[in-house]
Amino acid sequence: MSHELIDEAARTESAAAPALRREQIASKVIKKRGESGAAIVPRAARAPRVAIVHDWLVTYAGAERVLEQIIACFPEADLFAVVDFVEEKDRAFLHGKRVTTSFIQRLPLARKKYRTWLPLMPLAIEQLDVSAYDVVISSSHAVAKGVLTGPDQFHLSYVHSPIRYAWDLQHQYLQESQLTRGTKSVLARLILHYIRNWDVRTANSVDQFVANSEFIARRIHKVYQRDAAVVYPPVDIEAFALETRKDDFYLTASRLVPYKKIDLIVEAFARMPERKLVVIGDGPDMQKVRAKATPNVEVMGYQPFAVLHDRMRRAKAFVFAAEEDFGISVVEAQACGTPVIAYGKGGALETVREGTRPTGLFFEEQRAEAIIAAVEAFEREPGYFRPEDCRANAERFSAARFREQLFARVAQAVPEIGYRDTARPQAVPDAQNEVDAPDAPRVLAIDQSGVLGGAELSLLEVVKGLRSRIEVLLFNDGPFREALAAAGARVDVLDSGALRNVRRDGGAAPRLGVIAGIAALVRETRRRARTVDVLYANTQRAMVIGVLAGRLSRKPVVWHLRDIVSPEHFGRVQRMVIKGCAKLGLAHVIANSHASAREFVQLTNFDERRIDVVHNGVDEAPFRALDRVSQGTLRAQIGLPVDAFLVGAFSRLAHWKGQHVLLEALRHDTRFHAVLVGAPLFGEDAYAEELHAFVKTHGLESRVHFLGFRHDIAACMRAMDVIAHTSITPEPFGRVIVEGMLAERPVVASRDGGVTEIVEHGANGLLCTPADAAELAATLVSLHDDAALRERLAAAGLAVARARFGKAQYVETVDRVLGEVVKRGR
Repeated sequence: MSHELIDEAARTESAAAPALRREQIASKVIKKRGESGAAIVPRAARAPRVAIVHDWLVTYAGAERVLEQIIACFPEADLFAVVDFVEEKDRAFLHGKRVTTSFIQRLPLARKKYRTWLPLMPLAIEQLDVSAYDVVISSSHAVAKGVLTGPDQFHLSYVHSPIRYAWDLQHQYLQESQLTRGTKSVLARLILHYIRNWDVRTANSVDQFVANSEFIARRIHKVYQRDAAVVYPPVDIEAFALETRKDDFYLTASRLVPYKKIDLIVEAFARMPERKLVVIGDGPDMQKVRAKATPNVEVMGYQPFAVLHDRMRRAKAFVFAAEEDFGISVVEAQACGTPVIAYGKGGALETVREGTRPTGLFFEEQRAEAIIAAVEAFEREPGYFRPEDCRANAERFSAARFREQLFARVAQAVPEIGYRDTARPQAVPDAQNEVDAPDAPRVLAIDQSGVLGGAELSLLEVVKGLRSRIEVLLFNDGPFREALAAAGARVDVLDSGALRNVRRDGGAAPRLGVIAGIAALVRETRRRARTVDVLYANTQRAMVIGVLAGRLSRKPVVWHLRDIVSPEHFGRVQRMVIKGCAKLGLAHVIANSHASAREFVQLTNFDERRIDVVHNGVDEAPFRALDRVSQGTLRAQIGLPVDAFLVGAFSRLAHWKGQHVLLEALRHDTRFHAVLVGAPLFGEDAYAEELHAFVKTHGLESRVHFLGFRHDIAACMRAMDVIAHTSITPEPFGRVIVEGMLAERPVVASRDGGVTEIVEHGANGLLCTPADAAELAATLVSLHDDAALRERLAAAGLAVARARFGKAQYVETVDRVLGEVVKRGR
């Protein structure tokens, strides 16, 4: 069997998802359903065991990038493969896992010529014993899906492709491998026939297929007569930085192998001498490519990532002529803000968007003339493609989204799998000993928001900890609902729009339409409250709905107060509503700081015995996962200057958050840069525009870095030298401060509100007068000049964050309070 057949399979890249499908699978999914439609599964005596099966481990390519993220989803899983010959220096993606291999591992010459043992691989995969596991996840582009499983095991197979060289591409691969005639050809065809029969038979043991694209889903249906969900493969979006200024050249980058058609692209540009093309990559087609190159075509060969990244960011378009299952390079180019000119077949049709907010255009034939016509069409409308639209489209294929969607599919089929933090390769401690007690309360959590703000992140931790007996009701859809679903939570959205125009700073009295919408929310919340013991309101507007619904359903309502209810934060009408709700039906209040509790008592005269102060808990895992990653590496991945002294501000862009104070401090001293991580969320776009205008007016463009909304907060924080918290009005708590401490960075914060309950000036951080830019600048300079001070504050901050603001104790305390409220009402 030729080397090319398996080489091609090893290059396979993988898959994101449309609507969730639930299949009737084994006994892991119980047929009985409750009113909500969710599967009802008996609680297992132990957490289900998970096995991950991969084809073979010999390199780190597209399929292995997917495997890395599957391991991150299920960090306690055991790993199996036909062979494992990955060098020690390249094993980081396996996160230290020992791999159980087959008998092929010990066969003669297996390390260098494992490909020759392909005829034995179906037998080998069947000898891997996974019978002790409840869940089996196979990552398959060849034989992994054929692992033997029983009727009480759930088997999900993530398919990069059915065995391409055995199915529709057999004749192409035999021709490229020079196996069209002779004895070797007959033997190869017999082996492929045997593999096809085996491949179809073993498809019956898979409970749920997941494909890496709609293209592969169609191939799965053709070959196995089975439907497949789609979860697009993970792309390291964060490693590629957006660039809006483009230079006058086109780029193509790939391994130079025949099916990539790089020679065809070069031929097309050779006939367009006025257009410059840059080619990056190496491989067996290098001589063919160089032979066709003309002076306007620069063939650079293999280049390190830094060079590829630079050219990808600056190119006016990325040209792609292959028919790929997915095509990671196409997404990477868009992540840089670079539009794509692609062959209109395969995965590119799913990753490149035409029509509204387009990110590229297609040519219909793999011919030089078709590429030339597409380039000319691109040149006729130079402003038609916006870099920002390209980047936004690429975000759909992030590694975080892959983890969320893959985990959600397993968790929906096997709810007792329990939550595992899908954002990083570490398991979340199981805080369910007390949670699963017979008298533990059933909880309906309510939140008004669909965005992922600080309040929502804190609620998410509670939901993860109480997952078996908590339901979540949201009044807006968005990323928060997606995060909850990925955590295996039961979540529903009542998107009536009734609360959308109700502002914290008050305003006119609500109109009749708003009142009718609120009434509808109350009715639906009351209906859901019938099956729970307590309503747990996470935000102020949700609290109002909760109090009304709780009154009608005779269920206690607990408000998790995450705001300082002062005139600086709330309008007069809103504060009157809060005061009325406190008297009408609040059973208990959990305050995130003593500062929040004091202001609430002052406003409402609420019984202090019915208030518990519970500081927010923050998960340390994402920060520890980066312990071995250097600051320089993180800065390079994010696109930040490596040698600058970086001060990071992490918050949504809002005037009261005080980002303008940090920018003003830059004018007092030139020794530091500012990095603003966050975006305007609640109608605060004007403030964001003011910040950009300030930077431009004062010539600070080279020293201010706007990163926008980010999912990789831990990485961004560890890329900083200092974390600055600059709120100009009292902060209820200051989650960012705790995160900065967990990132082991010194923190400078405004001396007000809940912040003073976290930071002890000079001991574990430094405090400044709110809105005083000069004092802030002087404090930052002192940290710049004193590395020993930075180290001492960072170490002390880490110790405090671990001791006082841990996630487990936070969830346990909230659960205890909810339980006490329910007992008190019985």
